[in-house]
Amino acid sequence: MNSLDFDLHARILSKLAETLADSRAKTTNDELARLKQKCTPLTSDNLDQTLRKQNGNSAIVVTYRGQQGIKSLAKFASAASPEIQRETLPTLISYLRHLPAYEWEHIVKAKGPLPQESLTYVLVQTLLEIGYKLTDEYESINAALWEYAEVLLRGLESRNVEYTVGFLLPSLAGLSKALQESPYLYRQNQLLHIIQNTQPLIQNETLDHVRYAIDTCISERQSDDYCREIAKKYWDDKQPLSNNRLIYDLLVILRNVTGRMVTGQEPTKGQKALNFTDTCNILADSASKIMRPSSADASEKDQQLSKAMRGVYVMSLGYYEDVKELDNSTSSEIKASSSEAYMAGIMASSLHVAVLASVYLHEVDDILMDHISDCLFHPSVITTQSVIEAALDVATILAVNFNHLTDHVITLLCRYLTAPIKARAADITSTMNADIREHTIKALARSVKAKPEGEMTQTATSTLYALLNEITRNNRESYPAANGAASGASSLFPNGAALEVSGLTDSEREQICVSALSGIIGIAKHLEDDSISGQAFSMLILRRKSLTENTAAALIQQFPGLAVSSSRGVFMDIINLFASLNTERRESKMIADAVIAAQLDLARRLHERPEFYSLYLTNLLALFVEKANSIEPISAKEKKGIKLSLPTELGSLLPVLAALLAHTDFRPHETPVENTVALFRNTWFHLVLHGFTDDAISIPEWYRSLIIIASKTPVLVMESATNYLESDLEYNSVLRSGHISDRDLSKMRQSLINYLPKRSAEIKSFSFAQTVFILAVYHIELMRNKSGDCSFMLRYFMNQGVNSSSLASCLEHVVEVVSGTFISENYTKAVVSCNDDAVRAQLHILLKLCCHRLAKVHHSAIKISDRIVAAFPQIFTDKSLICLLLELVQLLWLSCEAEYRDEYCPVYRFTSIKADVTITLGDSHSYRRDICTRFTDFGRKWLRMAVERAPLEVNGLLQNYLAEFDPLQADMPTDTVHMGRSLALEAGRAASSAQPVIQYAPQVTHTIVDNASEFVDAFTSRRHYRGEMTGLAHFGAINRGVNMQHGDSSLVRREVLMDQTPVVNKILTDILQEVKNNKPVAIGYLHHALYRAAGLLITLPKLDADIIRNIVRIPVQIFSPDSMHIGTAVWDWIVVERPDFETLLMVEMLSMWNWCQRHRRGLFSPVLNCQNPFVSRMTYTPSDKAIRQKNCKVANYLFAPHMTWIYFLSSRFHAISHRNKQLVNMFIRLIQESMQNFHLLSTHPLSRMGRFQLLVLAVRMLQGNRMEALQEYKFRHLLYQTAFNWFTMPARWHYGSRKTSALAEYKVVLNFYNAIANDKPNLNRMVTSSLLKSSNNSIGSGLYSFLSGKTKDDVVKHNAQCKKLLMLFLESELNRMSVWSNPLNTPGHGNSGSFINTVEKSMLVDELWKDTVRLAWEIDPRLAVQMPVRFKNPVIESELRNVIANNTLEAVDDAEALVILLGDKLAPNTRLNLRHLQYWSPVAPITATSYFSPAYSNHPLVLQYAMRALEYYPVDTVFFYVPQVVQALRSDDLGYIERYIMEAGSVSQLFAHQIIWNMKANFFVDADKECLKPDSLKPTLERIIHNLVESFTGEDKAFYQREFKFFGEVTAISGYLKEYIKYGQNEKKPMQKKRLDEEMAKIKVDVGVYLPSNPEGRVIDINRTSGRPLQSHAKAPFMATFKLEKDVEEVGPKKTLVADNGSLSSSEDEDKQTIQVWQGAIFKVGDDCRQDVLALQLIAVFKNIFTSVGLDLYVFPYRVVATAPGCGMIDVIPRSISRDQLGREKVNSMYDYFVAKYGGEDSIEFQQARINFVQSVAAYSVISYLLQIKDRHNGNIMLDEDGHIVHIDFGFIFDIAPGGITFESSPFKLTAEMVQVMGGGSEVQQFKQFSELVLKAYLASRPYADEICHLVSLMLQSGLPCFRGETIKRLRSRFQLEKTERAAADFMSLRIKDSFENQRTVLYDYFQKLTNGIPY
Repeated sequence: MNSLDFDLHARILSKLAETLADSRAKTTNDELARLKQKCTPLTSDNLDQTLRKQNGNSAIVVTYRGQQGIKSLAKFASAASPEIQRETLPTLISYLRHLPAYEWEHIVKAKGPLPQESLTYVLVQTLLEIGYKLTDEYESINAALWEYAEVLLRGLESRNVEYTVGFLLPSLAGLSKALQESPYLYRQNQLLHIIQNTQPLIQNETLDHVRYAIDTCISERQSDDYCREIAKKYWDDKQPLSNNRLIYDLLVILRNVTGRMVTGQEPTKGQKALNFTDTCNILADSASKIMRPSSADASEKDQQLSKAMRGVYVMSLGYYEDVKELDNSTSSEIKASSSEAYMAGIMASSLHVAVLASVYLHEVDDILMDHISDCLFHPSVITTQSVIEAALDVATILAVNFNHLTDHVITLLCRYLTAPIKARAADITSTMNADIREHTIKALARSVKAKPEGEMTQTATSTLYALLNEITRNNRESYPAANGAASGASSLFPNGAALEVSGLTDSEREQICVSALSGIIGIAKHLEDDSISGQAFSMLILRRKSLTENTAAALIQQFPGLAVSSSRGVFMDIINLFASLNTERRESKMIADAVIAAQLDLARRLHERPEFYSLYLTNLLALFVEKANSIEPISAKEKKGIKLSLPTELGSLLPVLAALLAHTDFRPHETPVENTVALFRNTWFHLVLHGFTDDAISIPEWYRSLIIIASKTPVLVMESATNYLESDLEYNSVLRSGHISDRDLSKMRQSLINYLPKRSAEIKSFSFAQTVFILAVYHIELMRNKSGDCSFMLRYFMNQGVNSSSLASCLEHVVEVVSGTFISENYTKAVVSCNDDAVRAQLHILLKLCCHRLAKVHHSAIKISDRIVAAFPQIFTDKSLICLLLELVQLLWLSCEAEYRDEYCPVYRFTSIKADVTITLGDSHSYRRDICTRFTDFGRKWLRMAVERAPLEVNGLLQNYLAEFDPLQADMPTDTVHMGRSLALEAGRAASSAQPVIQYAPQVTHTIVDNASEFVDAFTSRRHYRGEMTGLAHFGAINRGVNMQHGDSSLVRREVLMDQTPVVNKILTDILQEVKNNKPVAIGYLHHALYRAAGLLITLPKLDADIIRNIVRIPVQIFSPDSMHIGTAVWDWIVVERPDFETLLMVEMLSMWNWCQRHRRGLFSPVLNCQNPFVSRMTYTPSDKAIRQKNCKVANYLFAPHMTWIYFLSSRFHAISHRNKQLVNMFIRLIQESMQNFHLLSTHPLSRMGRFQLLVLAVRMLQGNRMEALQEYKFRHLLYQTAFNWFTMPARWHYGSRKTSALAEYKVVLNFYNAIANDKPNLNRMVTSSLLKSSNNSIGSGLYSFLSGKTKDDVVKHNAQCKKLLMLFLESELNRMSVWSNPLNTPGHGNSGSFINTVEKSMLVDELWKDTVRLAWEIDPRLAVQMPVRFKNPVIESELRNVIANNTLEAVDDAEALVILLGDKLAPNTRLNLRHLQYWSPVAPITATSYFSPAYSNHPLVLQYAMRALEYYPVDTVFFYVPQVVQALRSDDLGYIERYIMEAGSVSQLFAHQIIWNMKANFFVDADKECLKPDSLKPTLERIIHNLVESFTGEDKAFYQREFKFFGEVTAISGYLKEYIKYGQNEKKPMQKKRLDEEMAKIKVDVGVYLPSNPEGRVIDINRTSGRPLQSHAKAPFMATFKLEKDVEEVGPKKTLVADNGSLSSSEDEDKQTIQVWQGAIFKVGDDCRQDVLALQLIAVFKNIFTSVGLDLYVFPYRVVATAPGCGMIDVIPRSISRDQLGREKVNSMYDYFVAKYGGEDSIEFQQARINFVQSVAAYSVISYLLQIKDRHNGNIMLDEDGHIVHIDFGFIFDIAPGGITFESSPFKLTAEMVQVMGGGSEVQQFKQFSELVLKAYLASRPYADEICHLVSLMLQSGLPCFRGETIKRLRSRFQLEKTERAAADFMSLRIKDSFENQRTVLYDYFQKLTNGIPY
């Protein structure tokens, strides 16, 4: 256990005891019992057994924690109520009694007392305090204490060394210390008990026992022995254990207790023990008032005490004499032993005890005086400074308390004061001698003051002359004393007692003179009598010139003390003397230095007499000017070859002036008098002329002094002066140009031009005086800046002479420079120290100056204020500043309104009591209007800037301002508009760009989009609940009988509210418990509860931690958008109203933020993490808008709470970033911990905004606060890591169709990009650095051991590389986002412009790209893997493949890296390190399946990996790729695919059935003809089918038989219908229909059977009469309807989150349900359906891609299943009609159909159908182009009931077209009638929506081009007719993968233009009409 553990545990227990003792804590018995459990248990021994036996040990050990528990119990008892004290007292006494019986843990700490000592001390102190408070228990406590002392003394008799040294002596030390320090020992009876009970301590036997134990311990014990360690510990602490310590401790006890008794000092609450120095001061300042009864009246106890005190007196003097005798008989080495270490202490304490006894007894004898004299004049080796000071104190007490001794003491002290130093102790150093001299002087002054009032002055005068005579006697030249002096002196030094000077050296005589001088001045100073002070000064000044140099110097340095205690006249004489001496060049350097030192000392001490500030300032300034006038100009001296010595001439006065002006209560610059201004002006002119302003910076002391002087310098012109400035300057005595050369003038002008280059033309025409004046002003104000004042200079413009002079414009420029410097320096300061107090203070002043009556002051103040607010836009998060601004607006409005209020009696002053401000304006109405308009406009601007930076805080302050408005305030008329409130409302309702819903709202003419509703809602809520608390307190006070009108009800109201705290806490605790139990909490109830709790909290006088904790935890644990919106609003209210609560609020918030991370809530939730659509389960269902809406709602539910929270944190951070370092550090910790968990962040596209909001806040923290270098490096490293993490994932488009959100995301990422662009490492504040290696650059001065030997240069360089890489990725992201939000690249509101990739354009050579790839790989391999997708440069993929090949183990976690490594094929001679392939993450199932193709040469490792990847995914996922799995068997030489089919078939019967049907469909190449050409794969397929069927057992086999029997019976019907083909069309239909119904009636529906196209549904019935033969010339297809039962998941409106893991749980409306539907199906025999299967499979892929992005597109990938050679079934599209059929029904156009079906174009039904049409046409257009779907005549296009179009019949895709005719050359079909439905033209809204959706669909598809190509390429060997030649190459080219997103979007835009009403499409429709009769 280390010392930190000790301290922490002790502090915790101490705080616990303090809390429990508080009466408000209502401590229970259980809590007290738990505190007692922390204590060491009491022994079971009785008191007689407490002393341990010599051969035995106690069974109980006192550990450190145990003794801390006892101490805490004692602390609790001392502060507890009397009842609890009485209850705890027996326990404390028991602990004291049983201390000797414990075994003590061997702990010897370097610091602090031993546990044995400290525990004894605490217990005794506590018992004494309780005895004082419980008077009836005092006797028992007193008995217990002395009983314990007796036990310790008996223990010493055992002569057990270990026990004595290990416990008894330390415990005795603790007992003695407690008795010495306790303030509760002050009564006479207590002193008597002490005297009686401590006598055994000093018996010879006791002392011998102690001496024996110590000597034995030191001589016989080893150094590591415990008792030896204890002895060494006390020796090291300079408190060695010895027998003399017992004597010394006893004397100190007697001294302290007697002192308290004699001075009559009773203890007060919280008072510590009275220090004995205080006792001496009390007795030395006035005689003791204690009255000892006369012998006749004295009681027995009084007599006993008197007798005892006489004994004490004798004892103490006896000890003094013993020490002196020992001193005389021993050598100087006596101090070396512990036994003699207390000699000096015993001597001093003996004298103290003796004098206190004398004071009590009112008796004194000559023995004590003899000892005092002996101590002072016959010092020995033992006589230390403390002994001498004790003797001086004793002498003073005697002089004060015994009048007959006063003269004797005065004489004695004078003799001692003027004694040579050799007469004092030999070891007294010069410093100690000075201290003793000061002590002696003080004692002498007190003794003189003790004389009766009538005699005091005469005694003082005599003493002064006596000391003066000693100066005369010891000086080199002797002067006869004055007449009165000699006579006075003779009485003080009777019988020639004055010391003879013969035999003294010059040094000793000087020392005597100095002592006498000090005595004279000291007496005058301490007596505080003006006549004596004057007399002392007069007599000294007369002797000054006769003194030696050293003595004179000492005298001069004594004068400041006299000056601050004297009258004005003496003070003036002294400072004039200093000035005179300072100007006398004949004075020696010693005297000159002494004068400067004295002036400086006086300047520092003058706060004691502030009324002399101005006198001394005038004196010093005049002195400076006088000295400066005597110095020739610099140029003159240069001509004479004289080198100017500034330090000796003027510089020495600068620190003196600075020391005087440094006093905070001295402000001469605010209301200066004319003389002061003139002196300051001349002083600064000299400073400029003599080069101080330029050269002083090289001398730090002067520079610091000039800064202080400048800060208190008034403007160099008087505001009231109306004369001309130029003439004043030209005739100035300092600047008269008689001796000024042209060279001097040119030099001065050039210097000024260097400072103000923009005014060079004006400066060249300035006179010398003008130049020096501007230079002086420039330097003054620039230095004043250093003290945080940039506004003072505006006072120059309050002078009309300045405003009308030619210097005005130059002064204005100085203002600009000064304010700019102020802003720059204070911004740096705010960033480093989080302190902008100076800026806020200056803005407070400037706002008032903005309303100045003079226009120039007003304009300058406005300009500076505007610059400050621009640099510190969050500065108006200060309540006082906002209040001041708004009140000033109101005052200016009142000044304007005064024109109409009292037309002929103008009002000049306008006051706001609320802001405590008064403005004065002239009577010009036009000026008043102008200033009101301008200030209001700027105020509006400033508030908006503040709202942009910290919207929540500013809005809260504005609401607070509105709420505090008092319409009846005295200074405001009631019948006027309040412009301040109006501006507050305007600012509060103003739109904040941080709110996307406002910033990116559509522009609608004459509409106002603002924040008014939220502002008003927050305002009314706060006022409502604050009003509830006010009303509750009001009526509660009335109920308690308080007179609300006349009485002070604040205390009662506070008590009423305090009584509500438990109620509110219970409500909040209940809510929190319900949340933890996953019970719903009504949002309205939550709103009321939190706001009421906040309202109560705000009104409480003290912080209630439980309410704060619940207010934070409840909304976070609910973590819904509503709860966090309420929570942040409440938090903001609290911190605005009670900033003192913010720290705890932030602590709780930090805790709950970490809770969110641990429980994976919000942005940290994995629920919506994105997956590649190809690793998810593909479905053939039509596009479902409800799924997209559900995902958007769930994402909003997940991410909106965190974004609300981040918005609050960002606003709050900007509010406190420059004010509170502690809070800033907490914010940094919160963000840092978030970034440390960046791997937990959600990967959903909608999490991008929250993620980058967090990053933007992190960057602002990094840039807005200067961190220590290591912290800054780590924070930036985490920041970049977190940012890069987003780019390690595949690029993601925005999810959903909320444009506001997309634009907001773009803005947030753009903000982050701009912030990163401006990011620059600072790394200057180095605390954790060490020199490891030298740097080649001057920058690399900081060498960081935490960076593995990297220098600062290395760090900066690496950061620059990372920054460039991050900006490269951010540019890519921004480019993608801009394209997505504005695919048509349309300018205007709501459309982001094209983003220019500047970093990418700068990378012109391949080597740069290679280096970038390697850097990205170094940061994160996944980051490098994403580069080929984002950046279209071939060298990237090539370099990346090489990097992956060389570092395969680093990339095994990224499946995409393997795709890049293996590429499109694996050549046989390729040498790749694939040994880590078995550990690689699985690729998508379709990609894994492609690895079985011949392109990968059946590489065994690749095949094993592909097999493992397929097995990784659920069979339901691979189910979708059954056609490709079957085709992969063509190259399955090693049987991997076959094995997988068998394994998957055993897992899923549905998979087995589907793959059997598909394999049967692939038996023949000519499946659509005669089935005469078997496929080469046929034997393999038959074998696998056989093996599969044979593997079925039990229920699986029965299921197989039922299903295939059922489906066989259905498909057999087609064969029966074929019999009627020979008949004509009109004849065969009725016959086929009849036969069809007959066969359908025969079919039996077995349990569990299903249609192959609907494996997820079960057939439960057949519509036996629904069969319909379909038209065919040579085949007999038919359609039938089946009743299916399906399990579906009903999509509900919202999701809830589980508290533990953040996963989604279904709500009631989201349970799985069973539904029944009728499904039509077409059964074909003789037609090869495999190509339709492939086409619809691809359409389903596109549908799932669109869904994954949240695109509002519609496709219907209806199911087609090929079940046998030339056989298959097709799902019928429900509720639809073909365009061909519409034509046959004489519908001329789709538009007419829409109008007829849905109503007119203005009807909602038509518009709904139209948007459905647009969404479906857009989706199918992209698909048609990419898959090259042809034969798009009207017979192959369906329209459903909702307006969607659905394409059918995919006989011509990819490389083939009907008959090889190239009529359909357009990219996709977009006819005039389609365009007409979409609005009729390319510029209408609906067509633009179509175009945007086409582009987005195309962009969304491109990232999956490889997977789509894999899916198609696996089918190339199937024999399908659509594959001819370079199918894959052409397919890939249509994706335009080499193009950027913008280029790809532009490419697709051209495809739309090519398809728009393409004439080739019209021609093909005409051809179809001619050949097949299909209308169009």
